[in-house]
Amino acid sequence: MRRSSASRRQDLPRLIAHWADAGLISADQAVRLRADVEQKAVIPAAPQRERSAVLVEALAYLGGTIVLIAAGLLGAQYWDALPDLGRLALVGGASALLVVAGSVVPRRLGEASVRLRSVLWLLATAAAAGFAALFADIVLELHGVDIAIVSGVTATVVAAGLWSRLRTVAQQAAVFVALMVTTAAVVAKVTDDAHLPGLAVWGVGVVWFLLGVVGVTTPRRPVLALSALGILVGAVMTLPTDAGMVLALVTVVAIVVLAVRFRDLMLLGVGALGALNILPAVVTEWFPGDLAPPLVLLVFGGLLVAAALYTARRRRP
Repeated sequence: MRRSSASRRQDLPRLIAHWADAGLISADQAVRLRADVEQKAVIPAAPQRERSAVLVEALAYLGGTIVLIAAGLLGAQYWDALPDLGRLALVGGASALLVVAGSVVPRRLGEASVRLRSVLWLLATAAAAGFAALFADIVLELHGVDIAIVSGVTATVVAAGLWSRLRTVAQQAAVFVALMVTTAAVVAKVTDDAHLPGLAVWGVGVVWFLLGVVGVTTPRRPVLALSALGILVGAVMTLPTDAGMVLALVTVVAIVVLAVRFRDLMLLGVGALGALNILPAVVTEWFPGDLAPPLVLLVFGGLLVAAALYTARRRRP
């Protein structure tokens, strides 16, 4: 029967001593060999720690999902029976508890610790936004867009604070989304034009994209893809006005061109997604008929395929 690698490793010190006694190796060589064997013996512990971290992470996600489902079921049954103070305490307490839970996740879990903390703090940000919305409704007696402003500002502040402690893409995305919602709500408050909030969201996305290009917000590729999605959302919000259609088309073309320029397949995928959502509406509005939409989509789709191949072949290592 074959002996295990651990058993063979245990025999090495005895063999080294035998070689030294037989004069096959010097005493100095024997010392160095023993040190090397001892060093190699501790290497297999790392995968074990990694497996433990993954198990802890998986159990935490599963437990968290079960807790959310249970909370949702309880809330659906008893939410109307709760007093206003109880509702505020429940949602606010959940947000605070999630922040604390993320803070006490053991750092020795490595990357699993970062991912778990990130998820907990994303949920904490969402709960904080919900608490602010309830507070604005129940205590401040605000309505409509005013509630959205209070909730958006709260989410932005909380997300920014958590992002300063954990510099991950997920926390950055929370700040970005909260900022877009807040900006749209503020613009909707000061104007009666239903399409200007979309233009405001588009502007926030453009600014975030430029910050990613110059390296202020990192990592670059996810930041560009995230901000491009925000830009597309803002452009879609300006439809179906003619100016909004022009803006949406220019946005899609610009994203595709920049994706090819930066050799970024992720950004190119965002541009393709935008084209699928924007082109049919624009073509149908400007060129009514059965033939025009599929022809335009066929041409643009061919261009996207060519751009993808070009980007993939010339992509930076």
